[in-house]
Amino acid sequence: MIYGSQKVIKTNSQARSFGNKAGSDWRGRIWNSNIFSFFLVILLILSFVKVSKEVILRYEINKEIKELETQLGELEDKNQKMEQLVAYLNTEEYVEKQARLKLNLSKPGEKQIFLTGNESVDDLEVSGDDSPNIMKWYDYFFN
Repeated sequence: MIYGSQKVIKTNSQARSFGNKAGSDWRGRIWNSNIFSFFLVILLILSFVKVSKEVILRYEINKEIKELETQLGELEDKNQKMEQLVAYLNTEEYVEKQARLKLNLSKPGEKQIFLTGNESVDDLEVSGDDSPNIMKWYDYFFN
């Protein structure tokens, strides 16, 4: 009986090993096949291409973000300058200055003095000379 049970055990272990060989045999054939290796290489290349496209896209997006941030900074500076200009234009000092310059207004008790240059027509010599232009230039420079 011991001999028979040992035989059954051998038979069961042989059946198990046969099942394992059959299971590992088709897996081994797939892992060792050239088609599967080719498929894995193609899959690896496609993955690399996809990842590289994403890296390039991320780089371009970051570059554009930096450009937009610099533009935003410039626009904020311009906005601040405009706000300062608007604040200055709303002050009494600016309104008074413009009223004096453009409307010739003055405060009560002030006297306005206008200084203008007196250019006489005598300074501008108008000649009725009909001599050629070259002679006029010669006379202008050398006489």
